[in-house]
Amino acid sequence: MASSEVELYGRKTFFIAPDTSLIPKAYLEEFMLLGYQAYVINDDYVCPMQTKVREITRLYPDSILYFNIDASIDGIDWKSYISELQEYLGHEILIGIFYLSRQNPQDEEKIKKLYVDDIRVKAGCFALSAHNHNNFDSILKVLENAGARGRRNHVRAFCDSSSCVKFERKGQSCTANLLDINISYFRCDLQKNTSTIDIFEKIRDVSLTVNGISFVSDAVLIMKRTMNDRDLCIFMFIKRDDTPDLDKDTEKILNQKIYQIVLNENTEKLQSAFRAAEK
Repeated sequence: MASSEVELYGRKTFFIAPDTSLIPKAYLEEFMLLGYQAYVINDDYVCPMQTKVREITRLYPDSILYFNIDASIDGIDWKSYISELQEYLGHEILIGIFYLSRQNPQDEEKIKKLYVDDIRVKAGCFALSAHNHNNFDSILKVLENAGARGRRNHVRAFCDSSSCVKFERKGQSCTANLLDINISYFRCDLQKNTSTIDIFEKIRDVSLTVNGISFVSDAVLIMKRTMNDRDLCIFMFIKRDDTPDLDKDTEKILNQKIYQIVLNENTEKLQSAFRAAEK
């Protein structure tokens, strides 16, 4: 993936072979709300885990991979495997490890010495509690330290052709194709009446349809430019009192939709690559 694509689609983090009861879907949705694209890669029948990792690093060379060294996977000795990955791919991707918390602190120190000091994984390591005590905060801390958010503060989803924007302004109906969206901004291609909307003008009761869900919010126009005879406009969500962002209930609904859009897009891309690699 070229650097321009990374900026466009964002940096991705993959948890390899986790216990999904300790890294549940709710965590991944919450990480996305905070600007982190995080995905789980399970060990299954589609293709060997080694093939999956190879395809991930090919498709997303700017990605971060965290390996569950407690997972038992055919053909993988974690020490040797991660050492080889670090040697050959460590200049492109960031590698880290995670594991179930040990009762003996000395055991954890040995793990850290092996992977951080000796193998020199760059994305760090973290322990998960079997009872989910502070697991979310532990993962979030390593994501922050690894720079997993990339250059964007919010995860952006590209919308389908049914997505649109509608609002009334000075007695006129304005419509637009909704192009992409995150929890703070949206970009659209206004079809008419854009020339009279001023930068920083506030628009009340903007109706948005995003891949099948609909909601209403106020917004302010913060950027407009003409490209190929089209006016591309970027709006920022505002509340009724003109403070930034959506109300919390709408933000949660939109974040779930963004998570689903981005998850489906990348899952389809990865599954196609996994199947093709096994032919």
